[in-house]
Amino acid sequence: MSKLKNRWGYSLIEMVMALALLGLVFSIGCYAFNRVLPKYRLEGAVNSLVSDFHLARMRAIGQNCIYRIQVDCGRKQYLLERESLTGPSRWPGTRDGILRKFDDPGNPFYYPGVEMESSNNPVFLPRGNVVGTTIVLKNSFGQKKITLSSQGRVKVQEG
Repeated sequence: MSKLKNRWGYSLIEMVMALALLGLVFSIGCYAFNRVLPKYRLEGAVNSLVSDFHLARMRAIGQNCIYRIQVDCGRKQYLLERESLTGPSRWPGTRDGILRKFDDPGNPFYYPGVEMESSNNPVFLPRGNVVGTTIVLKNSFGQKKITLSSQGRVKVQEG
């Protein structure tokens, strides 16, 4: 009589080889992910700032008052601000929305490693005009230059 051999499951060598192969694929994937992460952080910061430019312009037109985006490059943050309707000066005004911080993990505008450079704070007038500016965002991936024209057009350039 011949005995039939039951082969249920895998041998130890097969399991070790499968886990080693899985570990290799996982480590290659993590390396590739960490290399493209700065690119997406920079693009996210640029998209966030551009959308806030459009938001400030639309609020200035819609509410018939002056808005500005106050950029603080040293702290890596900016905020949307409405003109003060009381007092001897327009600024500082009333903060509109949350403070956008690039280096605070609790902030929805968290983009670690992104640096800001600005020549001045853009001011949005009720007729749709803008006191234009240029803001440069950069990190280990590269840099993007955001130019805001006097008509409110936004242009994003590499380097």
